[in-house]
Amino acid sequence: MILPVSIFAIFYSVLCYHLYDVVKNFSKYLEENTVIDYDGILKQYLSIRKLVLEADSELSILMFSSSLFYACAMYFGITLILHSKDYTSSGSYLPLVSIWLVFVASYTAFVMMAAAGSLVYEASTDIWEKAQELMNTEQNPTFSQKRFLAITEKYLTLTAWRITPVKRSFILATLGTILTYCILLDNIVN
Repeated sequence: MILPVSIFAIFYSVLCYHLYDVVKNFSKYLEENTVIDYDGILKQYLSIRKLVLEADSELSILMFSSSLFYACAMYFGITLILHSKDYTSSGSYLPLVSIWLVFVASYTAFVMMAAAGSLVYEASTDIWEKAQELMNTEQNPTFSQKRFLAITEKYLTLTAWRITPVKRSFILATLGTILTYCILLDNIVN
């Protein structure tokens, strides 16, 4: 189970980075061009949006399930930290080392996945800010300009099972929640 989840973490991170690159290049295009065809840009942005939404619809359940796997691995790691004497009582350090490796790998993979997913959101906020700057310089914005601004206001985000968007706050909130529940469950069991 560890290998497929680890491979998914790498795949998800690489895919998120490519989506980030597409969104960032679009943002650079907006920044570099002074005369902008808003109908053409709107079509380009909608195709990028469709690409991100399709990737999210296919991968959001896998992101959620891998997050659950990482939560279980983190639970075992926290249990190991709290009760390390139970694992070394037989004199063998192999269980201790193996759980530590799984804990560190799971923690790193989760942070890597969530950080890569949050890059897409951060790049889309740059597009909205640039669209807003372009609108502020116009005296009489056209319908296409207003529509482009309205569509870019809905940020591009990847989600975990379409429940919560993957942002930087997602990383800290999820890790804090998992840590709290791990300690709570350990106290209930003991």
